[in-house]
Amino acid sequence: MDAKEQYQELTDKLLDVLPLKAFPIRSLVNVFRDNGTPITLKTELTITSVLNSGDVSGIMCVVKDDGENVLACGLTHLIFAHSCPLFKEIENYQKKREKRIRKLNKK
Repeated sequence: MDAKEQYQELTDKLLDVLPLKAFPIRSLVNVFRDNGTPITLKTELTITSVLNSGDVSGIMCVVKDDGENVLACGLTHLIFAHSCPLFKEIENYQKKREKRIRKLNKK
């Protein structure tokens, strides 16, 4: 089973529960700030759409802050509350994806 197939089940589940709330990791905060949007690690973002890009970028999310600022980022760049209905599945995906990225970067 290739990466796109592996990620599709979680992608479908995410699509079923959208919109979802999440918080940015530090590097995503910096991207928003570089684009003129002063968010913090405590800024709650809303995921409005997801896309399975396979092994290229994994599961991609379209997120927006409480204004009109919209950005695409990887699911690995978001932090979810334990109360999120897919918390465990997202956490498992993030761990596997980060391990996969490290492996790809060693080649």
